[in-house]
Amino acid sequence: MDLGQEIENHLEWIDGIASLLGAESFTEEDLQKITSHNTCELGQWLGSEGQELYKEIPEFSQLVDSHELFHKLAGELIEAIQLGKENKAVEVEEEFISMSQEVVGYLQILQQASNGS
Repeated sequence: MDLGQEIENHLEWIDGIASLLGAESFTEEDLQKITSHNTCELGQWLGSEGQELYKEIPEFSQLVDSHELFHKLAGELIEAIQLGKENKAVEVEEEFISMSQEVVGYLQILQQASNGS
């Protein structure tokens, strides 16, 4: 996997979520896809090839945890918006953005490690 491309894919995924936030409603399938950390491309890679390549790097396990929380927060953000809980949505959105930046940061660390080896 090209980690630089994965960073781009992650950012595009966030754009996709942002476009969904104005939707009237979400299907259960949409919500499952958004909240499932192990079915997206990055999640699948983290559980297979990424695990084999980077398991010795401490930031890898932090990336796995951050990625899981990122998806959980995406679901919480959508739920808060759907329920009209504006204050909660703003709070979760801040955490969601922060966690997204954390995921990208860990991907960049792995990218640097793979370039240095």
